[in-house]
Amino acid sequence: MSKAAAYALSDGPTTERTLKPDYETLGMGKRKRRVKARTVQTLHESGDISGEAVTAANRWLEDYIFFKGGYADYLKDPLDRDYIPGNVHTFAVARGKAAARIAEVREALGRCSHHRLEMLLVEGMSFSAIGKQLWPHKSQPDASKCARSQCVLLLEQLANFYVEKHKKQAREKRTCTYSINVR
Repeated sequence: MSKAAAYALSDGPTTERTLKPDYETLGMGKRKRRVKARTVQTLHESGDISGEAVTAANRWLEDYIFFKGGYADYLKDPLDRDYIPGNVHTFAVARGKAAARIAEVREALGRCSHHRLEMLLVEGMSFSAIGKQLWPHKSQPDASKCARSQCVLLLEQLANFYVEKHKKQAREKRTCTYSINVR
């Protein structure tokens, strides 16, 4: 069997694929290898971000993918028997609502934060790649540290945004219920 055929059967990424910015280098010397960046998971495991931040990142990414690509995988359980499937119109409305939620986050956190969310979550870039792109004049370790610290702050702000939005919706719902009962 040729070397290329054996590699193709291994189901591993190609050398060209591992050179993309969503891969990072781990280890030193002979143990040095390129692996897929797991930036959000790494931040959570190190205790830099909370579980709420991880949930917020996943929520934002699901909305983004649905808005941009029309793909959603929300169903974890089987559908009820009385479930009525949507049509092209309800699908378009749902995509529009996802776009509105993404725009709301972009408005609250700013365009720079939105761009960093895209690099971190959508493109899956490593801190090194983000640092290199945002601060090309800095040394690699400094740029990576800056990217990491900004991503930590950004993900916690995103989590706080969703928490505050939920609180506001709960207050509005209580106010609406109270005004209906008073009349």
